[in-house]
Amino acid sequence: MSFVVMETHGGPAYTVIVTDENGVNKTLDSIEEAEQEADDCQDGIVIEL
Repeated sequence: MSFVVMETHGGPAYTVIVTDENGVNKTLDSIEEAEQEADDCQDGIVIEL
């Protein structure tokens, strides 16, 4: 399984996938990593792929 984190701060119209420092979408391998990343966001949600 893989996970991405989406930052939804500002509402659905402003939702973006969290990226790394190079602008590449972060794909995480565990739910724990994804939840930790979402906690670093203002309004992050975890999406299972």
